[in-house]
Amino acid sequence: MHIFKEISGSIAPRARWTNASPCGIIGKNEGGGGVKKLSGAIKGLLGRQAVRYFLSSCAAFAVDYAITLILSAALGGLVPMAMELAATVAFACSSQVNFHINRAWVFRSHKKIWPELVGYYSLALVSFSVKTFVLLEALVRLVGLPLALAKPLAEAVMFVFNFFVQKLLIFRRRDKNK
Repeated sequence: MHIFKEISGSIAPRARWTNASPCGIIGKNEGGGGVKKLSGAIKGLLGRQAVRYFLSSCAAFAVDYAITLILSAALGGLVPMAMELAATVAFACSSQVNFHINRAWVFRSHKKIWPELVGYYSLALVSFSVKTFVLLEALVRLVGLPLALAKPLAEAVMFVFNFFVQKLLIFRRRDKNK
């Protein structure tokens, strides 16, 4: 079965995606054909959930990145392991943002919050530890990259892994027919 069909001489995802921009503001006859096709292709390949996860991750990253850089700079000469302390405080804040957006908007879960919170933080602590104490340490202290560059690289490495663990284990939808 083909997921693409021919629309006015170009390949685009099925009609349900061809009339929307990434922000849903370009209508049927308002131009922006290239943006509509690209948006439709991304949604067709990844699905809406993956796009929402990406946006949720961007919001949480913005919180994490800002807090990490500000605290690291503020504590730099005052506290040993300032980068690690800053990353830990930033994690505490950004993980709450990420959990609640993922639960409510990305995965649209209505299950009991405590089991999901425990599962999320189990993953988050493993992910945080690998990202901070392996990837950041290696990129900053061994490779010599500045923290401002190393942080997004470390986040990108963990992004895909975290999505699939959350989708398949933490916020998994139970089949109601079973």
